[in-house]
Amino acid sequence: MPQQDMTSFVAELEAIGQLTRIKEPKRVDELPALMEASPDKAILVEKVIDSEFMFLAGAYSTREQYAHALKCDPRDLGKAISRVNLKREKPVVVETAPCKEVILKGEDVDLTRLPLFLYHKYDGHAFIQDTNVVSRDLETGLINWGIYRFMYRSRNETNIDMRNDSHNARIHAKKYQKAGKDMPVAVVIGGPTLDKVASMYSFAGEDDWDILGGFYGEPAKVVKCETNDLTVPANAEIILEGRMMTSEGWIYDEGPYGEYTGTYGSGLPKNCRFVVDCITYRRNAIYQYATIGGLHPGRTDLMIFNPTIESDIYSALKLAGIHVLDVHAPYGGSHNIVYARIKVVGGGDAKQALGLMLTCSRQWFPKLAYVFDEDIDIFDDDQVKWAMAWRYNPQIDTVIIPDLNILPLDPLAQTNHPPVHTPKAGFDCTIPIVGNIDRVSFMKCSVTEPFGAPPATTVILAEPALEQAMEAYIKEAPRTWEDILRKFHGQPYPNIYRAFGTLRPRLGRVADQRPEYPYTIADSCFVYRDDATRAER
Repeated sequence: MPQQDMTSFVAELEAIGQLTRIKEPKRVDELPALMEASPDKAILVEKVIDSEFMFLAGAYSTREQYAHALKCDPRDLGKAISRVNLKREKPVVVETAPCKEVILKGEDVDLTRLPLFLYHKYDGHAFIQDTNVVSRDLETGLINWGIYRFMYRSRNETNIDMRNDSHNARIHAKKYQKAGKDMPVAVVIGGPTLDKVASMYSFAGEDDWDILGGFYGEPAKVVKCETNDLTVPANAEIILEGRMMTSEGWIYDEGPYGEYTGTYGSGLPKNCRFVVDCITYRRNAIYQYATIGGLHPGRTDLMIFNPTIESDIYSALKLAGIHVLDVHAPYGGSHNIVYARIKVVGGGDAKQALGLMLTCSRQWFPKLAYVFDEDIDIFDDDQVKWAMAWRYNPQIDTVIIPDLNILPLDPLAQTNHPPVHTPKAGFDCTIPIVGNIDRVSFMKCSVTEPFGAPPATTVILAEPALEQAMEAYIKEAPRTWEDILRKFHGQPYPNIYRAFGTLRPRLGRVADQRPEYPYTIADSCFVYRDDATRAER
């Protein structure tokens, strides 16, 4: 899908029924409740009182939104991402872009132009957080961009949350700190769903604009910043250019903030200061904000973790030779619960799948993994719970791996900074295939489908004739009750049942043909095909 501007992106969301447009002017203190009331759609507030920007939130919070961006079925997000996240296209630098229509420097820099508000009750301040931070590696010159949050300090200052040592921007920042320099940064506020997904992927020795182009299927257009040597996507709406004050170190209070977990994280983190030197934006720009936390923590823009985790796990299982069919991170699990549906071939497939699911994702999720047989629809919560209830044996089907990475935001971590680890658990909800397993006992008892209209040539038989025809049919081969009903479909059902009742004393059941146990002509109720089985009985 080509690079897309935000105006057409919003129009498409509305066209597919994934956006609610709010025309009435709204105060900033009304925005949190509006977001909370719309967990299944994006909202666009056309007029925010005292701000020049429209307000967009929830624009990458549902599987339908991702499916539209990736041009796939909502069930296949992980598979779709796996097909494109290894493609590369070199970027093209353009002379200018709509985000240059307004350029503010010096005393004109004022973050209060943006819609600022208290999102969660105990947030430390207002946050600018639907952001992609662009930085350049001091040694290689390669571009990285990733999602980080900014807490307001003053007209031209924020704090930036950057604590995880595995995140590339922090790796960049530490290099600048070691050199005694501040790190130039460009902050891209908002973007179409596809841009957000692409920003979740970075690989050693590669430029993130090449990765973004891979997601587009064509070169990404980028434009140079005004005050540093960084570039930003040409479809950006609002850009904050400035310096992360890495020379000062991680010394400033930042947070807390309502997180994707639905909790506040732990403690009061120490983070860096960010100084804004320039703001550029498109006239009539859209200010995008990420829904997060609240009482629907799994149905927010932080759902962006779900398809990327699904992709990581799908790819890892496939590479390991597991016949993986689907991977699903359900909304309610907030990325920390993931299901996989596999076709079990080897006796260890399920347990090996669980080990991979708990360890393979670069996002350090999930904490709980479940694997199911191919007959279970893992997008159907009732089927998932049914398989958990009847196919999972706690004594032998639980895999616990100690000391695996988690993010400090997990309340069980009891810390606000890495490194931290925790045990993770996997649950094998598949039918065993090793040993003397009665697989039929695990079979679903599905409902009989309608037989359809009787044949037009059906001749109604008298009961004696029907009985004779039924006996001849059963003599040909053992028959299930369904076989008999389908054979004589079109005869009045009371006649079928009465004819069978007359015949019943001369019928037995093939007791070792499971699960059919068909009827056969016999002088005993129990008939066996196998003499060894007869002896056991």
